[in-house]
Amino acid sequence: MDEAGDALEKALEEQKDKHILLLFSGGSAITLVNYLHAKILSSHHTISVLDERYTFDQDESNFSILERTSFFSQVAELGVPVLDPRPRANETLEETAKRFDLALKHWHISHRDGVVLATMGIGPDGHTSGILPMPENTKDFEKLFLDEKKCAVGYESSPEKNPYTKRITTTVTYLTRHVEQAIVFASGVPKREVLQKIVAGEGDIASIPAMVLQQMKHVDLYTDLSLA
Repeated sequence: MDEAGDALEKALEEQKDKHILLLFSGGSAITLVNYLHAKILSSHHTISVLDERYTFDQDESNFSILERTSFFSQVAELGVPVLDPRPRANETLEETAKRFDLALKHWHISHRDGVVLATMGIGPDGHTSGILPMPENTKDFEKLFLDEKKCAVGYESSPEKNPYTKRITTTVTYLTRHVEQAIVFASGVPKREVLQKIVAGEGDIASIPAMVLQQMKHVDLYTDLSLA
C-alpha cells in the first residue's frame, strides 16, 4: 500500500503543470487517499470518484466516504473543484448517471489538454470501477460499457452479483481512452486467482471487467499477494 500511495503522489507531481482530474476508486483502494498531501493540489485539479452507488445512505456512497477523509477536508478549504455523482432528491438512476456523464464530458471540453489520473481496485469477481461481470449476456455488457459516446452509465444488477445493485460508473471506453495513468491496488487472498488471470491476459472482459487494465494507457499494479 505504501508503494501505491507513493506512486500516486509521484504521478500527481509529474503532471503538476497540467489540469488534472483525479478519480478515486471506492472499496479498499479508497485508502490510497491517506497517502496524499493536500498541498500538492490546487485549483488546477478536480476531484471525483471512479464510480458511485445509487444510494442516499452516506455510509454506502463512495463519494460520501471520500468526503469524510481529512484529505478531502483540506482540499475543500483550498477550493479544489469536485464532480459530485451522488443522486439528488427525486433524481432517478438514469438522471444521475446522465448528469455524471455530462460532467465528465464538460471537464474534458473545458480542459482539452487535461490529464485523468485514477486509483482503481479489483474485486474477487473481477469487477473494477462499478463494472460488474456479465458473462451471461455479453451483448448487454457491450451496450452498456463499450458505448463510445458514453463516459459514464447507470444500470441495475442483481443482488446475487453484488449487494449494491444500482450503480453509476465510468465505462470501459472511458477508462481506455481518457485515463492517462491508473494506480491499482488489490489485496486479499480471494483476489489471487482473478489477479493471476488479469496479469496473464486470460479471460474476456465481460467475464472479468478488470481485464480492461490490459488495454489502458499506463497501469501500475500493486498487491500484497504472490501471483506465482
